[in-house]
Amino acid sequence: MADNKLPARNDCFPMFSDAEMARRHERVRAAMAKRGLEALIVYGSIAMGNSQGQVNLQYLARYAAVIETFLVFPAVGEPTLFLFVRYHIPNALTISYVKDIRPGNALQNVAQRIKELRLERARIGLVGPGAASGSGLTMYAEQRDFLNSSLPGAHFENATTMLDDLRLIKSEEELAVLKRAGAITDLAHEEVYQMTRPGVSHLELRRALEAMAARHGATFPFGHISSISMKNPTGFYPDFYPTDARVEPGSFVMTEFALGYGNYWGKLWGTYFVGEPTPEYRRLFEVAARVHDNLVAGLKPGMNGRDVNQFLQPIIEAGLEQPANVLVGGWSAMNHAPAMGAMASSVSLPLARNYLDFKLEPGHVITLHVWLRVPNTQKGLWIGSSGAITPTGYQSYNRYPVSTLRTTWES
Repeated sequence: MADNKLPARNDCFPMFSDAEMARRHERVRAAMAKRGLEALIVYGSIAMGNSQGQVNLQYLARYAAVIETFLVFPAVGEPTLFLFVRYHIPNALTISYVKDIRPGNALQNVAQRIKELRLERARIGLVGPGAASGSGLTMYAEQRDFLNSSLPGAHFENATTMLDDLRLIKSEEELAVLKRAGAITDLAHEEVYQMTRPGVSHLELRRALEAMAARHGATFPFGHISSISMKNPTGFYPDFYPTDARVEPGSFVMTEFALGYGNYWGKLWGTYFVGEPTPEYRRLFEVAARVHDNLVAGLKPGMNGRDVNQFLQPIIEAGLEQPANVLVGGWSAMNHAPAMGAMASSVSLPLARNYLDFKLEPGHVITLHVWLRVPNTQKGLWIGSSGAITPTGYQSYNRYPVSTLRTTWES
Protein backbone atom coordinates (compact mmCIF):
# COMPACT_ATOMS: atom_id res chain seq x y z
CA MET A 1 0.00 0.00 0.00
CA ALA A 2 3.00 2.32 0.50
CA ASP A 3 3.65 3.87 -2.91
CA ASN A 4 3.31 7.38 -4.25
CA LYS A 5 -0.30 7.14 -5.41
CA LEU A 6 -2.60 10.07 -4.73
CA PRO A 7 -6.31 10.04 -3.83
CA ALA A 8 -9.02 11.44 -6.08
CA ARG A 9 -8.86 15.23 -6.20
CA ASN A 10 -11.38 16.82 -3.86
CA ASP A 11 -11.90 20.00 -1.86
CA CYS A 12 -12.26 18.38 1.56
CA PHE A 13 -9.06 16.44 2.26
CA PRO A 14 -5.44 17.20 1.26
CA MET A 15 -3.91 15.01 -1.43
CA PHE A 16 -1.35 13.20 0.72
CA SER A 17 0.40 10.33 -1.03
CA ASP A 18 0.22 6.71 0.06
CA ALA A 19 3.91 6.96 0.93
CA GLU A 20 3.16 9.85 3.31
CA MET A 21 0.30 7.91 4.89
CA ALA A 22 2.48 4.81 5.33
CA ARG A 23 5.10 6.96 7.08
CA ARG A 24 2.46 8.18 9.53
CA HIS A 25 1.25 4.66 10.24
CA GLU A 26 4.80 3.52 10.91
CA ARG A 27 5.44 6.36 13.36
CA VAL A 28 2.18 5.75 15.19
CA ARG A 29 2.89 2.02 15.52
CA ALA A 30 6.33 2.80 16.95
CA ALA A 31 4.70 5.03 19.57
CA MET A 32 2.14 2.33 20.33
CA ALA A 33 4.92 -0.23 20.86
CA LYS A 34 6.57 2.04 23.44
CA ARG A 35 3.32 2.17 25.41
CA GLY A 36 2.44 -1.48 24.93
CA LEU A 37 -0.75 -0.68 23.00
CA GLU A 38 -2.11 -3.42 20.77
CA ALA A 39 -4.70 -1.25 19.06
CA LEU A 40 -6.12 2.25 18.86
CA ILE A 41 -9.75 3.24 18.60
CA VAL A 42 -9.78 6.67 16.98
CA TYR A 43 -12.95 8.74 17.20
CA GLY A 44 -13.74 11.72 14.99
CA SER A 45 -16.71 14.00 15.58
CA ILE A 46 -15.82 17.69 15.66
CA ALA A 47 -16.12 19.87 12.57
CA MET A 48 -15.33 23.57 12.23
CA GLY A 49 -16.67 25.83 9.49
CA ASN A 50 -16.67 24.02 6.17
CA SER A 51 -13.98 21.55 7.24
CA GLN A 52 -14.93 18.04 8.30
CA GLY A 53 -12.67 18.27 11.34
CA GLN A 54 -11.86 14.94 12.99
CA VAL A 55 -8.16 15.82 12.91
CA ASN A 56 -6.59 12.70 14.41
CA LEU A 57 -8.78 10.37 12.39
CA GLN A 58 -8.04 12.25 9.16
CA TYR A 59 -4.34 12.07 9.98
CA LEU A 60 -4.48 8.26 9.81
CA ALA A 61 -7.25 7.74 7.24
CA ARG A 62 -7.05 10.71 4.81
CA TYR A 63 -10.84 10.77 5.08
CA ALA A 64 -13.62 11.44 7.56
CA ALA A 65 -17.32 10.73 7.19
CA VAL A 66 -20.08 13.23 7.80
CA ILE A 67 -21.04 13.64 11.47
CA GLU A 68 -18.68 11.05 12.99
CA THR A 69 -16.26 8.27 12.10
CA PHE A 70 -14.40 5.51 13.95
CA LEU A 71 -11.10 3.87 13.07
CA VAL A 72 -9.72 0.64 14.53
CA PHE A 73 -5.96 0.81 14.13
CA PRO A 74 -4.24 -2.45 15.22
CA ALA A 75 -0.53 -2.68 15.97
CA VAL A 76 -0.36 -5.54 13.45
CA GLY A 77 -2.51 -5.70 10.32
CA GLU A 78 -4.59 -3.25 8.34
CA PRO A 79 -6.87 -0.63 9.94
CA THR A 80 -10.64 -0.58 9.51
CA LEU A 81 -12.79 2.52 9.05
CA PHE A 82 -16.39 2.61 10.28
CA LEU A 83 -19.08 5.00 9.09
CA PHE A 84 -22.85 4.93 9.16
CA VAL A 85 -24.04 5.42 5.56
CA ARG A 86 -23.15 2.53 3.23
CA TYR A 87 -23.81 4.66 0.14
CA HIS A 88 -20.86 6.89 1.09
CA ILE A 89 -18.38 4.02 0.82
CA PRO A 90 -17.69 4.12 -2.96
CA ASN A 91 -16.75 7.80 -2.68
CA ALA A 92 -14.74 7.15 0.49
CA LEU A 93 -12.70 4.46 -1.24
CA THR A 94 -11.49 6.93 -3.87
CA ILE A 95 -10.12 9.23 -1.14
CA SER A 96 -9.26 7.17 1.94
CA TYR A 97 -5.92 5.48 2.53
CA VAL A 98 -7.80 2.87 4.57
CA LYS A 99 -9.50 0.40 2.22
CA ASP A 100 -11.39 -1.74 4.74
CA ILE A 101 -14.45 0.51 5.19
CA ARG A 102 -17.60 -0.80 6.82
CA PRO A 103 -21.08 0.76 7.22
CA GLY A 104 -23.73 0.44 9.88
CA ASN A 105 -23.75 1.04 13.63
CA ALA A 106 -20.19 2.31 13.79
CA LEU A 107 -19.43 1.88 17.51
CA GLN A 108 -21.09 -1.54 17.66
CA ASN A 109 -19.00 -2.60 14.66
CA VAL A 110 -15.86 -1.27 16.37
CA ALA A 111 -16.42 -3.63 19.28
CA GLN A 112 -17.06 -6.49 16.87
CA ARG A 113 -13.86 -5.72 14.96
CA ILE A 114 -11.83 -5.76 18.20
CA LYS A 115 -13.21 -9.24 18.85
CA GLU A 116 -12.40 -10.35 15.26
CA LEU A 117 -8.82 -9.28 15.91
CA ARG A 118 -8.85 -11.25 19.20
CA LEU A 119 -7.95 -8.12 21.11
CA GLU A 120 -10.85 -8.13 23.53
CA ARG A 121 -8.40 -8.48 26.44
CA ALA A 122 -5.74 -6.15 24.99
CA ARG A 123 -4.43 -2.75 25.98
CA ILE A 124 -6.26 -0.33 23.68
CA GLY A 125 -5.60 3.37 23.28
CA LEU A 126 -8.54 5.73 22.86
CA VAL A 127 -7.86 8.73 20.62
CA GLY A 128 -10.21 11.69 20.36
CA PRO A 129 -10.84 14.17 17.53
CA GLY A 130 -7.82 16.36 18.21
CA ALA A 131 -9.69 19.64 18.55
CA ALA A 132 -8.10 20.79 21.78
CA SER A 133 -4.57 19.52 22.21
CA GLY A 134 -3.51 18.68 25.72
CA SER A 135 -7.05 18.26 27.05
CA GLY A 136 -7.03 14.48 26.58
CA LEU A 137 -10.56 14.28 25.17
CA THR A 138 -11.41 10.87 23.73
CA MET A 139 -15.15 10.25 23.25
CA TYR A 140 -18.53 10.78 24.84
CA ALA A 141 -19.23 9.11 28.18
CA GLU A 142 -22.03 7.01 26.69
CA GLN A 143 -19.69 5.70 23.99
CA ARG A 144 -17.04 4.79 26.56
CA ASP A 145 -19.70 3.02 28.64
CA PHE A 146 -20.69 1.00 25.58
CA LEU A 147 -17.10 -0.09 25.00
CA ASN A 148 -16.67 -1.00 28.65
CA SER A 149 -19.77 -3.20 28.58
CA SER A 150 -19.02 -4.73 25.16
CA LEU A 151 -15.33 -5.40 25.88
CA PRO A 152 -15.15 -5.91 29.66
CA GLY A 153 -11.76 -7.63 29.45
CA ALA A 154 -10.03 -4.83 27.55
CA HIS A 155 -7.80 -2.26 29.22
CA PHE A 156 -8.55 1.20 27.78
CA GLU A 157 -6.24 4.17 28.18
CA ASN A 158 -6.13 7.71 26.83
CA ALA A 159 -3.85 8.00 23.80
CA THR A 160 -5.10 11.33 22.39
CA THR A 161 -2.05 13.32 23.48
CA MET A 162 0.23 10.64 22.02
CA LEU A 163 -1.21 11.26 18.56
CA ASP A 164 -1.44 15.03 19.02
CA ASP A 165 2.27 15.13 19.84
CA LEU A 166 3.18 12.97 16.85
CA ARG A 167 1.52 15.50 14.55
CA LEU A 168 3.59 18.45 15.79
CA ILE A 169 6.58 17.95 13.50
CA LYS A 170 5.28 18.27 9.95
CA SER A 171 6.48 16.24 6.97
CA GLU A 172 7.55 17.81 3.68
CA GLU A 173 4.13 17.02 2.18
CA GLU A 174 2.38 18.64 5.12
CA LEU A 175 4.59 21.73 4.92
CA ALA A 176 3.79 22.06 1.21
CA VAL A 177 0.06 22.11 2.02
CA LEU A 178 0.62 24.68 4.75
CA LYS A 179 2.54 26.96 2.37
CA ARG A 180 -0.48 26.83 0.05
CA ALA A 181 -2.67 27.62 3.06
CA GLY A 182 -0.59 30.73 3.70
CA ALA A 183 -1.02 31.83 0.09
CA ILE A 184 -4.80 31.49 0.09
CA THR A 185 -4.98 33.35 3.40
CA ASP A 186 -3.00 36.20 1.82
CA LEU A 187 -5.36 36.33 -1.16
CA ALA A 188 -8.48 36.34 1.00
CA HIS A 189 -7.23 39.10 3.24
CA GLU A 190 -6.22 41.32 0.32
CA GLU A 191 -9.66 40.75 -1.23
CA VAL A 192 -11.39 41.88 1.96
CA TYR A 193 -9.04 44.85 2.36
CA GLN A 194 -9.75 46.03 -1.20
CA MET A 195 -13.53 45.75 -0.59
CA THR A 196 -13.45 47.77 2.61
CA ARG A 197 -15.06 51.19 2.39
CA PRO A 198 -17.62 53.14 4.42
CA GLY A 199 -21.04 51.54 4.08
CA VAL A 200 -19.93 47.99 3.31
CA SER A 201 -21.26 45.51 5.85
CA HIS A 202 -19.24 43.03 7.86
CA LEU A 203 -21.40 40.31 6.29
CA GLU A 204 -20.37 41.39 2.80
CA LEU A 205 -16.72 41.23 3.80
CA ARG A 206 -17.20 37.77 5.26
CA ARG A 207 -18.91 36.61 2.07
CA ALA A 208 -15.92 37.82 0.06
CA LEU A 209 -13.77 35.54 2.22
CA GLU A 210 -16.12 32.63 1.58
CA ALA A 211 -16.17 33.25 -2.18
CA MET A 212 -12.38 33.38 -2.32
CA ALA A 213 -12.14 30.11 -0.41
CA ALA A 214 -14.66 28.43 -2.73
CA ARG A 215 -12.85 29.58 -5.89
CA HIS A 216 -9.63 28.00 -4.66
CA GLY A 217 -11.05 24.82 -3.11
CA ALA A 218 -10.08 25.94 0.38
CA THR A 219 -11.60 25.14 3.74
CA PHE A 220 -11.90 27.51 6.68
CA PRO A 221 -13.12 27.10 10.26
CA PHE A 222 -14.09 30.74 10.77
CA GLY A 223 -13.52 34.34 9.71
CA HIS A 224 -13.70 37.07 12.34
CA ILE A 225 -14.38 40.53 10.86
CA SER A 226 -15.39 43.77 12.60
CA SER A 227 -14.90 47.49 12.21
CA ILE A 228 -14.49 49.50 15.43
CA SER A 229 -14.66 53.24 16.00
CA MET A 230 -11.33 54.80 16.99
CA LYS A 231 -13.14 57.69 18.70
CA ASN A 232 -15.54 55.55 20.75
CA PRO A 233 -14.18 51.99 20.65
CA THR A 234 -16.43 49.25 21.97
CA GLY A 235 -13.66 46.67 22.21
CA PHE A 236 -10.61 45.11 20.63
CA TYR A 237 -11.88 41.75 19.38
CA PRO A 238 -13.74 41.21 16.08
CA ASP A 239 -17.05 39.37 15.85
CA PHE A 240 -16.83 35.60 15.47
CA TYR A 241 -20.14 35.70 13.58
CA PRO A 242 -20.03 38.86 11.44
CA THR A 243 -23.30 40.81 11.27
CA ASP A 244 -24.85 43.42 8.98
CA ALA A 245 -23.11 46.25 10.90
CA ARG A 246 -21.48 48.64 8.45
CA VAL A 247 -18.00 50.11 8.21
CA GLU A 248 -17.85 53.79 9.12
CA PRO A 249 -15.24 56.53 8.53
CA GLY A 250 -12.81 56.90 11.42
CA SER A 251 -12.88 53.20 12.24
CA PHE A 252 -10.37 50.41 12.02
CA VAL A 253 -10.97 46.86 10.87
CA MET A 254 -9.82 43.80 12.80
CA THR A 255 -9.80 40.36 11.21
CA GLU A 256 -8.80 36.82 12.07
CA PHE A 257 -8.77 34.54 9.04
CA ALA A 258 -7.92 30.84 9.01
CA LEU A 259 -7.94 29.24 5.56
CA GLY A 260 -6.30 26.23 4.02
CA TYR A 261 -6.91 22.69 2.85
CA GLY A 262 -8.52 19.98 4.94
CA ASN A 263 -7.44 20.69 8.50
CA TYR A 264 -4.23 22.39 7.38
CA TRP A 265 -4.86 26.09 7.84
CA GLY A 266 -2.79 29.21 7.75
CA LYS A 267 -3.78 32.13 9.92
CA LEU A 268 -3.69 35.90 9.56
CA TRP A 269 -4.67 38.48 12.15
CA GLY A 270 -5.07 41.84 10.42
CA THR A 271 -5.67 45.43 11.51
CA TYR A 272 -6.07 48.28 9.02
CA PHE A 273 -7.63 51.74 9.16
CA VAL A 274 -10.51 53.52 7.42
CA GLY A 275 -8.77 56.87 7.15
CA GLU A 276 -5.75 57.98 9.14
CA PRO A 277 -5.28 56.35 12.54
CA THR A 278 -5.35 58.48 15.69
CA PRO A 279 -1.98 58.94 17.42
CA GLU A 280 -2.87 56.34 20.07
CA TYR A 281 -3.89 53.70 17.55
CA ARG A 282 -0.82 54.47 15.43
CA ARG A 283 1.36 53.84 18.49
CA LEU A 284 -0.45 50.59 19.25
CA PHE A 285 0.06 49.41 15.69
CA GLU A 286 3.72 50.38 15.58
CA VAL A 287 4.53 48.50 18.78
CA ALA A 288 2.64 45.42 17.56
CA ALA A 289 4.45 45.56 14.21
CA ARG A 290 7.86 45.85 15.91
CA VAL A 291 7.22 42.80 18.09
CA HIS A 292 5.87 40.78 15.14
CA ASP A 293 8.88 41.60 12.96
CA ASN A 294 11.29 40.91 15.82
CA LEU A 295 9.78 37.43 16.09
CA VAL A 296 10.08 36.83 12.34
CA ALA A 297 13.75 37.82 12.41
CA GLY A 298 14.71 36.40 15.79
CA LEU A 299 13.06 33.03 16.33
CA LYS A 300 15.47 30.11 16.14
CA PRO A 301 15.24 26.35 16.65
CA GLY A 302 16.11 25.41 20.21
CA MET A 303 14.40 28.46 21.74
CA ASN A 304 12.02 27.72 24.59
CA GLY A 305 9.19 29.60 26.22
CA ARG A 306 11.54 31.58 28.45
CA ASP A 307 13.42 32.77 25.37
CA VAL A 308 10.19 33.80 23.64
CA ASN A 309 9.21 35.87 26.70
CA GLN A 310 12.10 38.22 25.86
CA PHE A 311 10.20 39.36 22.76
CA LEU A 312 7.55 40.89 25.06
CA GLN A 313 9.92 43.68 26.12
CA PRO A 314 8.74 46.39 23.64
CA ILE A 315 5.17 45.89 24.92
CA ILE A 316 6.30 46.29 28.52
CA GLU A 317 8.42 49.36 27.71
CA ALA A 318 5.46 50.98 25.93
CA GLY A 319 3.27 50.50 29.00
CA LEU A 320 0.78 48.34 27.10
CA GLU A 321 -0.98 45.09 27.99
CA GLN A 322 -1.46 41.74 26.28
CA PRO A 323 -5.14 40.92 26.87
CA ALA A 324 -4.99 37.24 25.85
CA ASN A 325 -3.29 34.68 23.66
CA VAL A 326 0.47 34.20 23.28
CA LEU A 327 3.18 35.51 20.97
CA VAL A 328 3.99 32.05 19.60
CA GLY A 329 1.19 29.50 19.29
CA GLY A 330 0.34 26.36 17.40
CA TRP A 331 -2.09 26.09 14.56
CA SER A 332 -2.45 24.27 11.22
CA ALA A 333 -4.62 21.39 12.41
CA MET A 334 -7.09 23.00 14.75
CA ASN A 335 -5.31 24.06 17.94
CA HIS A 336 -2.12 22.40 19.13
CA ALA A 337 1.12 23.15 21.00
CA PRO A 338 3.03 25.31 21.74
CA ALA A 339 1.86 28.35 23.72
CA MET A 340 4.78 30.70 24.38
CA GLY A 341 5.20 34.35 25.26
CA ALA A 342 2.57 35.65 27.70
CA MET A 343 2.55 38.67 30.02
CA ALA A 344 0.92 38.75 33.43
CA SER A 345 -2.00 40.63 31.83
CA SER A 346 -2.72 37.78 29.37
CA VAL A 347 -5.45 35.31 30.28
CA SER A 348 -3.28 32.73 28.50
CA LEU A 349 -0.46 32.99 31.07
CA PRO A 350 -1.40 29.75 32.89
CA LEU A 351 -1.24 27.85 29.57
CA ALA A 352 2.08 29.44 28.62
CA ARG A 353 3.64 28.34 31.91
CA ASN A 354 3.36 24.76 30.66
CA TYR A 355 5.67 25.59 27.73
CA LEU A 356 8.51 27.48 29.42
CA ASP A 357 10.88 24.58 28.70
CA PHE A 358 9.28 23.46 25.42
CA LYS A 359 11.81 23.81 22.60
CA LEU A 360 11.02 24.89 19.07
CA GLU A 361 12.22 22.41 16.46
CA PRO A 362 12.45 22.42 12.66
CA GLY A 363 9.06 21.35 11.31
CA HIS A 364 7.02 23.05 14.03
CA VAL A 365 4.32 25.13 12.34
CA ILE A 366 3.45 28.13 14.47
CA THR A 367 1.54 31.39 14.53
CA LEU A 368 2.89 34.78 15.58
CA HIS A 369 0.20 36.84 17.27
CA VAL A 370 0.75 40.25 18.85
CA TRP A 371 -2.38 41.48 20.61
CA LEU A 372 -2.12 44.75 22.57
CA ARG A 373 -4.33 47.15 24.43
CA VAL A 374 -4.03 50.39 26.38
CA PRO A 375 -4.55 49.49 30.08
CA ASN A 376 -7.97 50.20 31.54
CA THR A 377 -9.45 51.14 28.16
CA GLN A 378 -11.27 49.51 25.25
CA LYS A 379 -8.46 50.52 22.88
CA GLY A 380 -6.53 47.64 21.39
CA LEU A 381 -5.63 45.80 18.20
CA TRP A 382 -3.67 42.86 16.88
CA ILE A 383 -1.58 41.59 14.00
CA GLY A 384 -0.29 38.09 13.29
CA SER A 385 0.77 35.55 10.71
CA SER A 386 1.84 31.93 10.22
CA GLY A 387 4.97 30.03 9.32
CA ALA A 388 7.37 27.27 10.34
CA ILE A 389 10.59 26.77 12.26
CA THR A 390 13.42 25.76 9.93
CA PRO A 391 16.95 24.51 10.70
CA THR A 392 18.20 28.11 10.55
CA GLY A 393 15.32 30.21 11.87
CA TYR A 394 11.73 31.04 10.99
CA GLN A 395 10.06 31.00 7.57
CA SER A 396 6.87 33.00 7.13
CA TYR A 397 4.16 31.45 4.98
CA ASN A 398 2.50 34.83 4.46
CA ARG A 399 3.30 37.72 2.12
CA TYR A 400 0.37 39.87 3.17
CA PRO A 401 1.94 42.92 4.93
CA VAL A 402 0.37 42.56 8.37
CA SER A 403 3.08 44.75 9.93
CA THR A 404 2.63 47.60 7.39
CA LEU A 405 0.19 50.30 8.48
CA ARG A 406 -2.48 50.36 5.77
CA THR A 407 -5.38 52.74 5.30
CA THR A 408 -8.38 52.37 3.04
CA TRP A 409 -11.25 54.56 1.80
CA GLU A 410 -12.29 57.35 4.12
CA SER A 411 -15.36 58.58 2.23
